Amino acid sequence: MLLFIIHLVLFVVILLTSVLLLIRWKKHGFWAYFILGWAFQVLLSLPAGIWQSLAGWPHISVSGTPLWARLIIPLTGWPFNAGGFTVRTIFETTVVPLEWLVGHRSSTVLSNMPYYAFLLLIQGSILAGVFAWRYRKKRTCKDWLVICLGVLFLVNSLINVRWFWAGT
Repeated sequence: MLLFIIHLVLFVVILLTSVLLLIRWKKHGFWAYFILGWAFQVLLSLPAGIWQSLAGWPHISVSGTPLWARLIIPLTGWPFNAGGFTVRTIFETTVVPLEWLVGHRSSTVLSNMPYYAFLLLIQGSILAGVFAWRYRKKRTCKDWLVICLGVLFLVNSLINVRWFWAGT
């Protein structure tokens, strides 16, 4: 339950901060666009979460699970869907050899959340930084590099849709 509350609070803070920055500031700085890049990543991770809640997962059936439980999946799963296939692959290949560092209890992502969050922070910051640099330069989302980043991020997230990040 605490994990859900943390994810929901981060989700709301990132989106509200980005909207307030767009409304408040006339001349946006790099950090405003950086936060906006994170907001786009959160929004682009939601389709994978919606797909997970509609397609069904282990212990979640489309007909037998209440609607509220299926609506929670995109909100709680945004960090895992935002990391996508790339962060998942790096996490799964490095979590066992680095058990002395991450305090390996099992190979599930929830028991090693700080390490996964670190990997997500690296990937998300790189993408948000490239977005901020390009958006500040062009002042539009109709730039080919921004569109390609969005499409690649969405594909990375959707490739990872069958990963049961909630554990077994």
